[in-house]
Amino acid sequence: MKQLTFLLLILFGSLRLAAQDKAPASYAPIVSAAKQFALKPGIDFLSYSNQQNDFMLVGRLENTEKIYSLVMTDDGDEIVTASNIRVATEVGDNHFKLAGLALAGSNLTAFVESHNRQTGRNVMAMQAVDKNGGLTSEGMLVGYFDFIKADDPGFWHIASSPDQKKIALVAQLPHEVNKPERFKYFFMDENLTMTQTGEFSVGNEYAKTAGYQGLPVADFLVSDKGDLYLIAAGSAENRHFPLVYKGVAGSDQCVPVPVAGATIDYECGNYRATVNPAGELIIAGYFQKKDGTGGMDALTSGSWNFITSGQGIKFSTFETPVPVLSADHLVSGKDTYFLVGCSRAGIHISGFKAEGNKKFEIPVARDLMAGMAMHDHSSSKAKPEEGIASAILDSKLCLIYNDQAGKYKTGGTGLITIGLSVSNEGLAGTPVVYDSLTADNTLLLPKFYSANADHIRVLASAENEVKVITFR
Repeated sequence: MKQLTFLLLILFGSLRLAAQDKAPASYAPIVSAAKQFALKPGIDFLSYSNQQNDFMLVGRLENTEKIYSLVMTDDGDEIVTASNIRVATEVGDNHFKLAGLALAGSNLTAFVESHNRQTGRNVMAMQAVDKNGGLTSEGMLVGYFDFIKADDPGFWHIASSPDQKKIALVAQLPHEVNKPERFKYFFMDENLTMTQTGEFSVGNEYAKTAGYQGLPVADFLVSDKGDLYLIAAGSAENRHFPLVYKGVAGSDQCVPVPVAGATIDYECGNYRATVNPAGELIIAGYFQKKDGTGGMDALTSGSWNFITSGQGIKFSTFETPVPVLSADHLVSGKDTYFLVGCSRAGIHISGFKAEGNKKFEIPVARDLMAGMAMHDHSSSKAKPEEGIASAILDSKLCLIYNDQAGKYKTGGTGLITIGLSVSNEGLAGTPVVYDSLTADNTLLLPKFYSANADHIRVLASAENEVKVITFR
């Protein structure tokens, strides 16, 4: 493994444009026609894909209004819709907000939450998104609950299943002191027919661990068969490892899923969670160790992972600590799942067996600092040009990202797009250089992408236009 890492670092430091000649013809990117549309700064991003369309949704706030910019493509790799999805924020005593969007089969659905100040009721409705990015005039009721305080109206959590044929919503009711946390759930099929509804509660023992006045749900995931996973933030008492609870559509039970205990001598860093096709929850991320003074080392010391069918949390220490990594993606393959992390020093790929044991670690050198000054794009405060698009194609992990052009092309400046594949055994292919994509002042935004089994689609911006680049 040391030899492989050394060869990769040499390769990524010295590769030139000639490497592009080795790219298979089927990997040549397909560039859509440009669409007049200005992407605004984003605070979150959603993407979905079915047999007919890909949907990429950049969410932003304007004052207190949540707006999603939708870019939808067809199976001909062209943009068919680029528009803003928004709802009226005030109608009489009702305050509305766009809570999120999800896909079930061919139905992209918007979920609109309303708070009525007079009745004290939090109501969720759903509206179909049409082919032009508009919302149907009539909404369908999902559910509701009551609240007392306007500043504590409860929360809604929304998720599509991995097969993107079901949608689940969980309503987190307003917190009551010294009482269990209460939830309502709603599970629907690809025809948006409600198939399961119910309620469950979570005991307040989490308050002893995390010290919160209400369960701080950070993520909600659902399996194809209706397993409901609530992932809450941890605290200093449990080294910031996540708190996980599992409910099942059709049941009133929700049980804690132990991830890590307070005796672990590591500090949890950034992590990601996903649900695999078998319905198992997978969480993977990074950790730090204590330094010599009793504090925590400023470097990432290794990776950790957890799977519900495994034997508890597993830790893997890096041979050499690396600059702090953020967990960008957790991608599940046939018998390997991949954690893709990013830092200013580069990209880090960790491979794990299906049961959770580590298979390999691959560092990929990348320094974007020199390239940032060459671009004047402000499509997102999150710098989407620094992101990484990832998917499983041809049974391999495939990454699309930007890097310094000068590393691959003599005299090159700014950023250039790179494609990289990694096998289930940790063998990295020769990087593919897509230098033609920098023409016409077009900048690839790999943070904004969609994917399915046969392609990755990435948004690209150019002045007040947007394009989609498809990699197959």
